[in-house]
Amino acid sequence: MPSMVCKRMIMKKAILIITSILLLASCDKPYQLDLPLSVAQRKISLTKDAGSTHILVYADGDWTAAFTEPVNWASLNKVSGYGNNDLVFTYSANFGIARRVGIVLAKDELRDTVVLTQAGIISTPVYEPQVSQVPLFNTAGTAVVNATGNLLYCADAVYAYAIYTKADGSEEEVLINGEDADPNHWITSFEAEHDKFRFNVDANASGSERAAKLRLTIANPTGMVLNKYVNVSQNDIAPAFALPALGYGSYGPDEQTIVVATSANTIWPYQDNMTIVPGDKSWITDAHLVPEGLSLSLTENRTGSVRQQNITMTFVSPMGDVKTYKFTVIQSTK
Repeated sequence: MPSMVCKRMIMKKAILIITSILLLASCDKPYQLDLPLSVAQRKISLTKDAGSTHILVYADGDWTAAFTEPVNWASLNKVSGYGNNDLVFTYSANFGIARRVGIVLAKDELRDTVVLTQAGIISTPVYEPQVSQVPLFNTAGTAVVNATGNLLYCADAVYAYAIYTKADGSEEEVLINGEDADPNHWITSFEAEHDKFRFNVDANASGSERAAKLRLTIANPTGMVLNKYVNVSQNDIAPAFALPALGYGSYGPDEQTIVVATSANTIWPYQDNMTIVPGDKSWITDAHLVPEGLSLSLTENRTGSVRQQNITMTFVSPMGDVKTYKFTVIQSTK
């Protein structure tokens, strides 16, 4: 009987030893997820500062990675991989509003997407057109509207819709992206800069005035909505620009922005068609058209003597006509 007990004890010890050996052997091989295609996180939030983050990819074969849209503020360390692996997403500091981009992972017909959102310095975007009405000639051309705001580093986040009134009185809103082939949609492109925006129009051959409305908005992943409206019309108007008959203006010595008022000005939306050439740009730092006339920015005059500058303006209308205008700026000294 004792011998039987001993045999059983020896058998149990042997089983225990074998089980332990098997467990130890299994610990030598790291555990890995065996998934066709997946990611550890599908939404990642980033701070406004520059940095990088790792994106874990799980797959059982070859996979590729690509941005959902072109970006100039981020990069990937690779665009393909095999099996369980990681990507490194590197991003620059964000001096504008919050921004977002997706990364699409693909394996055969399978897809998975990671969305990365980076905070920005600007929490409340501001973009204000300086006019609410833009009257244009019947010809095709490019209109420029000045704007103010805080989007120095992220004006490309501003985009626009054209709102047209249909024959039945209803409104139709269309994204202006340069890809719309509908001939009834005559505002054909839009581009924003931090201090102005441009849009192109087709020629108006209808024989009557037509009008539309621009709705400027902003791509902001935090949900902040910006809606600014500008009315655009096309009519049978002629180019007109009439500076003061005196041909000159006298101004004080301080740093200032002045507007040389015009008695007629239908060309101000066509700033890109006007070349303004001061003889010496050192103290006239900016010159552009506004609805009220010619805007000039002057630096402070501490030279001890009165100074003057002749300005020549050449306007090439959308119809091809060329007009030249001259004006002299006189600034006193401190």
